[in-house]
Amino acid sequence: MKTNLATKIALLLMLIAGLTGNLGCDHIRTGAKVYLEGVTMSMEGKTISGLPSQKADVELKVSVDKVSIGIVGQDTVIKLSPSGATIVVGPDGIAITGLEPEQIEMHWQDTE
Repeated sequence: MKTNLATKIALLLMLIAGLTGNLGCDHIRTGAKVYLEGVTMSMEGKTISGLPSQKADVELKVSVDKVSIGIVGQDTVIKLSPSGATIVVGPDGIAITGLEPEQIEMHWQDTE
């Protein structure tokens, strides 16, 4: 009887540990890497001074297992799930919402 109870408790603890680890590691399981390549850095059509380069590759460090793409007016809207990040690409440039600053990594392209 004690062995049966001990086995059930051990299995329950393993289940709880597995669920906790699975839910707590959302930032580790990305499912896909999201890159925006060759993004030009400008503000209102003018170049920004002081940057290592005017072009960069942008890496989004988010959990992605589904990508939805749609059109709203002249904009292309890309939604990343389950992270909730949204990328809007339009005539005025690219806007990224639903991310924390540490989830965006810039890789500056060579100026040569």
